[in-house]
Amino acid sequence: ACQRGFYRHSLETKHCLKCPPNSLSNESGATSCSCNAGFYRAPSEGQNVACTRPPSAPRNVSFSLAGTQLSLWWQPPSDQGGRKDLTYTVCCRRCHFLSCEPCEPAVVFSPSASGLTRPAVDVDGLEAYTNYTFAVEAHNGVSGIGPASQRTSPAVWVAVGHAAPVTVSQFILTQRDDNSLSVSWLPPRQRSRTSVEYEVMFFEKGEEARYTVKHLLEPNVTLRDLQPDTAYLLRVRSITPLGPGPYSPEQEFRTLPPDMGALSGGVIVSIIFGILLFIGLCLGLLIFRRKQARRRQARPDYNTSGFDREKVWLKPYVDLQPYDDPSRGVLEFTKELDVSCVTMENVIGEGEFGEVYRGSLRLPGKERVVVAIKTLKSTYSDSQWWNFLREATIMGQFNHPNIVRLEGVVTKRRPMMIITEYMENGALDTFLRENEEKFSPVQLVSMLQGIASGMTYLSEHNYVHRDLAARNILVTRSLQCKVSDFGLSRILENDAEGTYETKGGKIPIRWTAPEAIAHRIFTSASDVWSFGIVMWEVLSFGDKPYGEMTNQEVMKSLEDGYRLPPPVDCPSILYELMKSCWSHDRLRRPHFQEIRAQLQHFMSSPHLLRPVADFDPRVTLRLPSCSGSDGIPYRSIPEWLESIRMKRYISNFRTAGLDTMESILELTAEDLKQMGVSLPGHQKRILCSIQGFKE
Repeated sequence: ACQRGFYRHSLETKHCLKCPPNSLSNESGATSCSCNAGFYRAPSEGQNVACTRPPSAPRNVSFSLAGTQLSLWWQPPSDQGGRKDLTYTVCCRRCHFLSCEPCEPAVVFSPSASGLTRPAVDVDGLEAYTNYTFAVEAHNGVSGIGPASQRTSPAVWVAVGHAAPVTVSQFILTQRDDNSLSVSWLPPRQRSRTSVEYEVMFFEKGEEARYTVKHLLEPNVTLRDLQPDTAYLLRVRSITPLGPGPYSPEQEFRTLPPDMGALSGGVIVSIIFGILLFIGLCLGLLIFRRKQARRRQARPDYNTSGFDREKVWLKPYVDLQPYDDPSRGVLEFTKELDVSCVTMENVIGEGEFGEVYRGSLRLPGKERVVVAIKTLKSTYSDSQWWNFLREATIMGQFNHPNIVRLEGVVTKRRPMMIITEYMENGALDTFLRENEEKFSPVQLVSMLQGIASGMTYLSEHNYVHRDLAARNILVTRSLQCKVSDFGLSRILENDAEGTYETKGGKIPIRWTAPEAIAHRIFTSASDVWSFGIVMWEVLSFGDKPYGEMTNQEVMKSLEDGYRLPPPVDCPSILYELMKSCWSHDRLRRPHFQEIRAQLQHFMSSPHLLRPVADFDPRVTLRLPSCSGSDGIPYRSIPEWLESIRMKRYISNFRTAGLDTMESILELTAEDLKQMGVSLPGHQKRILCSIQGFKE
């Protein structure tokens, strides 16, 4: 007979077999081995198979939330129970106070909610302003056999806030007559709509360049003062605190024809007179344009030598160059406002030409609107006066939701004024620094997509901005970004090294393409380079490009093929787009239309933003911690952490007993992790700074 711990299948078996792992025969002569407490065999497994147990709980369940789209990931169990058939199940429950219920079918898991073989899942279809719990269970072949208490499942609590903007759909024409249209649409599916606004763009069919934009709080609009029997095209997008969504496809609606039988004889005579007057104006405009064309032909060509493959200075917009009196050009392309309609309230900044005010504009028959007012100082020079008028002329010719809108000018009274729409959140770089890490990658991409849309519009008009930077992007209350600052001669930086002086004027080195620095060749491709720098500014929440490097160090590094490092926690796909904008060959840089399309794709597929970019020392600059200092330039750890924007970890360093700068020199990534610095991007920033001290 077999001893304890051994067994024999049957009497015909000659030799005793040792019990498989985690099993035991309690008496001699046993024909099988029973599993130890807590261990089991699956129903399909024979007596010769080792006993196994259910896995322990998954570890470190984490999530990222972008609007109503959730990404969950976790680490495998520390004990898989001795099996290899590990799978996961994610359980979703929607909670209201202390009561929770299973999630509705509209919540979709990708690839699925059960049978997962990888420790990650994407969840879509969540409702805004709703609380959820997500529990992750680990299973193997014996999970259903043991007691339920062994199947532990850690859970995370997710509070969904604002919904991401969605494409508006299902338009309904609710009412129309000969001069108005009333249209409604289906609002987004979410529990609370208090934070949803709408932007409506409409224009007469065939007149795309002359459109009007309205901002609304309700999903309906009435368009008034329209032409009879005329087709109008309308596009709508929703705006949430996460930013604006994509525009809907164009919807066409037509006003009713006028009732000609009801017209009196006097009205008919007035119409005929109006038609004749219109024909006369058209003939006069045609003669004027022909004279302008002959005058432009007499002007010299502005093409810059050195690059023959494309013409640099294409300007379908009209500059002030042909005008002997610049004020004539301003009157042609801008609206002169009565100064009595303008009220200046308080100073909000110092512009290139003078002070900038917050104020109001009340036109006859219209509501009061808040505006920004640029003034021309009383001691202006001729060149400042010319550039002031030039900026107004350029702005007056642009009409796009991502370009700052010109309301009008005051040129007949002093001080002269440029009145534009008011942007509540001010300049983008300052706004990001004041709200560091408060925005998700999807929100940041939404901001960049707006800037790219505005730059696409400018490039299609062959306008080259030449000073595209976060400081020249303004932000609305709904986080919509708009391109501004169209002056030719600019005050670019407060510090002495902010610009590089050449024969042609000042250049903002840190934002400017190499060919523009070397040869003063400015094209849309050089604006694309600058857009890559703006991307870096946005993803770093307003950091200064190239840190404390001098302009000469920046230019030398670019010539050697080095580029800015990825900002902390920068999605790798965005850093790749930045680097494509920084191609030394300008013909290999993407066009703004391509950039806009890529950013729109990233917004609709937020899972692409999850992988974080790595630091590549072969092609990436290691920014100095403090230019001009030898060794360790900081007196204390708090001062150092604050300089690299990691002051949140001051208490972590104190708890770890690190109180001098010398004590941090040998820190490793594992040390930082044990100290509570768990984010890889933050570890990277701290270690790169320490490496700079050693070098």
